[in-house]
Amino acid sequence: MGVAIIAFILASIFAGFASGFGIINTTRQDLLATQILTQNTEAIRLCTWSQLATLPHSFQQSYNVTGTTNNTTGTIYYGTISVGAATMIPNTVSYYSNIDLVTISLVWTNYLHGNAIVHSRQMQTLAALNGIQNYIYGLTPP
Repeated sequence: MGVAIIAFILASIFAGFASGFGIINTTRQDLLATQILTQNTEAIRLCTWSQLATLPHSFQQSYNVTGTTNNTTGTIYYGTISVGAATMIPNTVSYYSNIDLVTISLVWTNYLHGNAIVHSRQMQTLAALNGIQNYIYGLTPP
């Protein structure tokens, strides 16, 4: 009877560890997705208006937690960038046509206990013809 109880306790402990490591891996991938989105958003904010029109529509970034020595790619993040009208700004303001809404979307798949789980995340930013700071602080464009 004691052996059965110990076996049950050990099985529970191992299941808990396996679940915990899976949750940590998912959290790590989610945090990396946030970092990728933030990096691309900040890069877009540095673009000029003409560069914004020539942005690539998609990108791919991989991350391997074990490094590159074992010839695996790890988690691959697929991103898309779309530029459109900033519809949240009233079309009656004078600068309406000078501001665009940039949306960056990211999709990745991780595997938990052999099951594929697809994740997605999205981030948006505004881009302005003469720099967003000019519209916020009321400065005249150069």
